Amino acid sequence: MVCWLLIGGIINYLDRTNLSIATPEIMKDLGFSKTGIGLLGAIFSWVYASMQLPAGWLIDRYGAKRVYFVSIILWSVATALTGMANTLVMFIIARVFLGIGEAPTWPTGAKITSEWFPKKERGLATGFWDSASKWGPAISPPILIFLMVTFGWRGLFFATGLIGIIFGVIFLIYYRSPEKSRKLTEEELNYISSDHEKENEKEKEKIKWGTLFTYRTVWGLILGYFCTIWIWNIFLVFLPLYLIETYHISLTELVTYLVDI
Repeated sequence: MVCWLLIGGIINYLDRTNLSIATPEIMKDLGFSKTGIGLLGAIFSWVYASMQLPAGWLIDRYGAKRVYFVSIILWSVATALTGMANTLVMFIIARVFLGIGEAPTWPTGAKITSEWFPKKERGLATGFWDSASKWGPAISPPILIFLMVTFGWRGLFFATGLIGIIFGVIFLIYYRSPEKSRKLTEEELNYISSDHEKENEKEKEKIKWGTLFTYRTVWGLILGYFCTIWIWNIFLVFLPLYLIETYHISLTELVTYLVDI
């Protein structure tokens, strides 16, 4: 089951990092400045961050499967529309919808893990699918550069958007919650849901969003991610352009550099 989340996370990073691979060609073709490219990266990050809490609420209200499917389709369509953009404003709109669409990805992973695994096994399961955030940036450059060299920078966005849509449809058709799965025995289902009853009782307690910020753990998470994610995003947005402009690396050599990193 975690394979769904692993594959979805890797595709998520394909659509998140394709802009950085296409940036040199976009700047050459449309005349965008580095400031404009940085603005696109910042807008995506702000929208993605601000949509985390609403995404969690939607997942609890409408279910992980439904929200994840809509999320995949939305970010994939936003990716494909980027390939049709000709102005910075159109790129900004596409990046806004990309941020909205990708925001539920990791919260959905946490929800599906809680449904499919008892507490004592969730750490290993989470580590498996969360590794998509490392595998994605590691394997996406060769794939994305191949697509861009083959189809051009616009074709790159069309291709990655199509990959996401295909995955979303397959997920909708084949994914089942534990209660609806035909592959689980009654014993396995009881094992999975062994501690769900107590968790359901806790979920009935209504907690206002504002009270979350009274917990030190929440502030620890916020500050920790603030110190790491912005650096991570700088690498995702500008590293390929930096290597090309500073070291005059060709696209083929860029693949080798990024894979080694």
